[in-house]
Amino acid sequence: MGGRYRLPARRRLTRAETAGAVGVGAILVFTAIGIVAGILIDRLLDFDETLDAGGEWDEGGGVETRWY
Repeated sequence: MGGRYRLPARRRLTRAETAGAVGVGAILVFTAIGIVAGILIDRLLDFDETLDAGGEWDEGGGVETRWY
């Protein structure tokens, strides 16, 4: 136990490894921005009334179809 343990030297990333890491980072950043933007748009805009067809679905008390 008298010897010294030396850590291996750290090698530099290759150009391809650096590009891959930057690409993964960019995807994560854009995903986070998209999620935040989606949440903000959902909170700021109320789509319930926009998508409402008007009236109630079952105004007459029963739904009739031609498939009996």
